[in-house]
Amino acid sequence: MSFVWFAWGSSIVYAIGAIIGKIATRHHIANPWLYNFIWWLGTAICIIPFALANGVGLPQDWGSILWLSLANIVSGTLFVLAFYAIDITVLAPLGNLRTPLAALTGVVLLGETLGAVQWALIGIIFVGGLLINLDERMSLGSVINKKIGLGLVWVVSSVWFNASIKYASAHNGFWEVSLWSNVIALLLSMATLPWFSQDLLRTPMRKYGGVIVSTVLFTVGLLLSVRALSENVSISLAIISLPITMPITIALSRFAPQLLEKHTAKVYAIRVASAAVMVAAALGLSK
Repeated sequence: MSFVWFAWGSSIVYAIGAIIGKIATRHHIANPWLYNFIWWLGTAICIIPFALANGVGLPQDWGSILWLSLANIVSGTLFVLAFYAIDITVLAPLGNLRTPLAALTGVVLLGETLGAVQWALIGIIFVGGLLINLDERMSLGSVINKKIGLGLVWVVSSVWFNASIKYASAHNGFWEVSLWSNVIALLLSMATLPWFSQDLLRTPMRKYGGVIVSTVLFTVGLLLSVRALSENVSISLAIISLPITMPITIALSRFAPQLLEKHTAKVYAIRVASAAVMVAAALGLSK
């Protein structure tokens, strides 16, 4: 059960990195494509020395690494775009949708079967995922829109990414998986250079501080999640998806609303209740 500790570590570190990163998106780096590139660059720089110190070599199975790299760049880029578009108190709980999606993938691709209780839990999680997006308008438009659609696409891609970690880890060592999938993702991210090159030259170095700190934390969270997911997917996903950022963000909305977001107590009460139901259902589904 050592993977549980890695999953918890990943969840906590991801939450801190997300808070710092979200502040950077609001106040320092307006271009998501620039943030995305700095993220991949910083991730590779952080991993390389540790991988070399631990004797990293070439992958034993390039096919699984290339597949993971593709899943990595797609999922990571979609996360950054959703990170800019969606409140963090909405985006964080959406991660719980990965658990039912992983279960449904098993049904469709592997012929697994689910009981009535499991289907009910899946339904509860999806309903919670819609209600979590309610804002002050309390309208259908606040629940179903392009932004929440982007978040759902990210969740689907992250299921692909997490499954790819499990597959690549079965054929390669930990450091080979961690290093090469991120170096290749960095190279792929350079295809977006035309979309951020001007902002890269114009942005003062002092504005990269938050991005760099959040990238370091995200990298630590990534390494911990790779370690956890290489042993167990369902329970690790449920832990990693815990919306730890929610209480931090809600507290900041009261004392420093200009940092992240500001909503009424009613909206936050609905979001917290929806998130709690989603977490409980996801934990029940992962058993």
